[in-house]
Amino acid sequence: MATYNRTVTGGGTVGHPSNAAVPYVVTSPVWDTADGGTGADVIQLIDVPADTMIVAGCLEVLEAFGNGQVTMDIGFTGGDVDCFVDGTAAAAGFTPFLEAAVGASGSNCRMLTTADTIDALLIDAASTGESAGRFRIHVVMVDVSVNPVESATVSTGT
Repeated sequence: MATYNRTVTGGGTVGHPSNAAVPYVVTSPVWDTADGGTGADVIQLIDVPADTMIVAGCLEVLEAFGNGQVTMDIGFTGGDVDCFVDGTAAAAGFTPFLEAAVGASGSNCRMLTTADTIDALLIDAASTGESAGRFRIHVVMVDVSVNPVESATVSTGT
């Protein structure tokens, strides 16, 4: 068995440019059910630009829903509506997504090649609606629209 080293000579931070993509956190405004929102309503929470990698995030429920028949999905309406959180009863506290995949359909980073919004879909199982509930989401994203300059060595066969 052999070991082949394809890293940059010198190791460490060599080859990691100072202008590399940097993760940042975006927090949505707090959504309060007093603002509206019943079964099948879509609440657009965060704008995501094209060529963005979504690394991780969490749903923060500041006030639990008072109606157990109302649940919520977090994802992309018109696409994977529950890729981040699927059918949460929105109990107070934090529900992480991607890195822990609580109730989510996948646990990997998400790449968006076109601009979109991260949405909450409120689902009401034929109840009388919701009178309580406040929540927001926090998302870690990285702009990958500009590739860092990297060194490469071209090898040809002999």
